[in-house]
Amino acid sequence: MAKKEAPAPEGERNSSNSIFWRTFLMLMVLIVVSVLGGLQTYWTFNEESIARSISQQIVSMTNLTRYALISADPVYRPDLLNILASEEGLRIVPKEDSDHTTPLTDTSTVSLIEQMVHEGLGPHTVLASEVNGEKGLWVSLSIDGDQYWLMTRKKLFDRPSGTSWLWWGIIAFMLSTLGATLLTRHTVEPLANLSRAAKALGRGQTPEELPDTGPTEIREVNKSFNIMVKDLSRMEEDRELLLAGVSHDLRTPITRLRLEVELADLPEDSRNAMVQDMEQMENIVNQFLGYARRSNTPLELVNLGEVVASAIGASRMQEDPSVSLDSVIRKDVYIMAHPAEIARVVQNLLVNASKYGRDPDGKLEIFVNTGMQGGRAILSVADRGEGIPEAEMERVLRPFERGERARTGSTGSGLGLAIVDRIARRSDGQVKLHTNNPKGLVVEIRFPLASPPKAPKGRDEADLSAKGDQKISA
Repeated sequence: MAKKEAPAPEGERNSSNSIFWRTFLMLMVLIVVSVLGGLQTYWTFNEESIARSISQQIVSMTNLTRYALISADPVYRPDLLNILASEEGLRIVPKEDSDHTTPLTDTSTVSLIEQMVHEGLGPHTVLASEVNGEKGLWVSLSIDGDQYWLMTRKKLFDRPSGTSWLWWGIIAFMLSTLGATLLTRHTVEPLANLSRAAKALGRGQTPEELPDTGPTEIREVNKSFNIMVKDLSRMEEDRELLLAGVSHDLRTPITRLRLEVELADLPEDSRNAMVQDMEQMENIVNQFLGYARRSNTPLELVNLGEVVASAIGASRMQEDPSVSLDSVIRKDVYIMAHPAEIARVVQNLLVNASKYGRDPDGKLEIFVNTGMQGGRAILSVADRGEGIPEAEMERVLRPFERGERARTGSTGSGLGLAIVDRIARRSDGQVKLHTNNPKGLVVEIRFPLASPPKAPKGRDEADLSAKGDQKISA
């Protein structure tokens, strides 16, 4: 039978969409942007002082070289030029009109440097980054009326480099990441506690009282949530008491009426019809009690396959000639639940299928399956009846709601699927209804998987292998 796969819960589909990661990433982006903005601000405000320092070096280097060559004896000038080239990395070459020059990169800092160099060396001084294909810092100068190029390979325009800034940057980044993590966790933790408490409340459990500490907004939210939980618990207790009282009070007159009908001198058909009506009334009373009853005992490890197989056997549906019941039961699927409640779920689903899942000839085909899919335990019950329109599937899970066919064709309280949904939520499960193929209804329940119990030492391997799939056919 074709089955649709129920969508995974929102938290499982995208865990990176949590408020923790959103806040953490926003803080990290803010830190990175702030650091980059700080560096840019520092460079902007120090641009003039950096340009002045570089221009002073160029002016001093050019003037000292010029004065050294002018004051040196012509005999020793070649030696002086060799010393400048070897020790200081300076070269003096004649400037020709045919020289091909490449100007410095046009930036705001370079413009300031050229302006200050012109103030120190004259407006006709030329700065170039390349002359005749040779790269370097080229400065034009005049010696005794002749024009020369002074070239140095020193990278005066490079910003200070080294490894110390890198290590400081790594340390600062690590400290910023740690600070962002602690700050985000401190901010998000109250919301995470509130989310867990809300989920527990949605499963029908009573969450622990949230702490009345932290920022004012968090305290107000926690206080309001605690008050809401107490109000809901009080309403639940009142409803449970009301339903239990009404149901208990109805049992006595129903039992007395049934006894009187059995002893009365009535036609057989009338007696059977009246007994059937009273059995239906008693069944409705039992459903009221089942819906009102809450279990406060802690969840325990349950073998889903064994409980389902036992509930199928207790239903005795396989003995009904009008019922064809097939099941695939996997015996190594464990969940945290109450065994009696899981058995009640199976019983309700089988009864619901028996009432509304028969074909026009009165035959009932049921398929029960337990297994694992997508990291969750699966329990599904499918029939080949008329099914439920998709528009009504969500509504029939609510208390006292029934499908259109159930309203006209049968009587009941409308609590069967509501009880199933309530029990499933207590175990953090999800109930999904979808159409069977080609017709019918599939009720699928997904539970969180639990770790299986550890096998006792010395257990026979044959017992372990018996945990495979089991098929039951009627």
